[in-house]
Amino acid sequence: MKLTLLATAALALAPLSASAAAAPTSPVGTWEVALSGADQGTAYVTFEDDHDFTAYGLSRESLGLFTLSGTWTIDGAGQLTGSYTETINGGAVTGTLTAKLAAKSITGSIAATNGNFTFKAKPETVTQNLAGSWSGISAVGKNRLPEIYQITPSALAHVYQIEGSGISPLGGQYSILGTVLAGANGKVELVAFSLDAWGAPGFSTLTGNVSVTRKQNVLKGNHSSGTPIKITLRR
Repeated sequence: MKLTLLATAALALAPLSASAAAAPTSPVGTWEVALSGADQGTAYVTFEDDHDFTAYGLSRESLGLFTLSGTWTIDGAGQLTGSYTETINGGAVTGTLTAKLAAKSITGSIAATNGNFTFKAKPETVTQNLAGSWSGISAVGKNRLPEIYQITPSALAHVYQIEGSGISPLGGQYSILGTVLAGANGKVELVAFSLDAWGAPGFSTLTGNVSVTRKQNVLKGNHSSGTPIKITLRR
């Protein structure tokens, strides 16, 4: 009798357990996306319940924020699929995505006119406030250039504008303008343009982990000249 009751209880509970473990059927909400493959970067993607989605982010190949918009659906196999148009560096590219939904993640791949990508997404979280005055030493090749920056929030969540200046031993003072994107766990993406004392333009793309409470932070990347660049930051 006891065995019969236990078996009946187990059968009754089994559907509930399977249902609880089932993957979610909708991605609606905002997600932080780590992008890799033909390009690398970070984006924030918002899926709407009307099956539209929008995004913005920074990548190694973007000279500022890229934006995109598209549509999504869940196919017969339970996969997230979608298509989009992206604006990047003044041009437009198109792509399609296929992804797997889990309770706290989305993982998938993208085929686009600018390459093939993979991505991992997690729910959007509160990121640290990077606003304020910062100083740094920019190491470009053998040159060590002192710089100062003022970082201010933009109208977009997690996005900041950077203005500053530096001193070159050969060219004197130069100006700096750029964009910063903050991610979870201190992750930072940055693209900055500089104009030296002779008016020659250049830009740098950098990434790293930053803490506003840490005495020293390091971002690494590349200058448009092809030279590796490292910036040591202090707040």
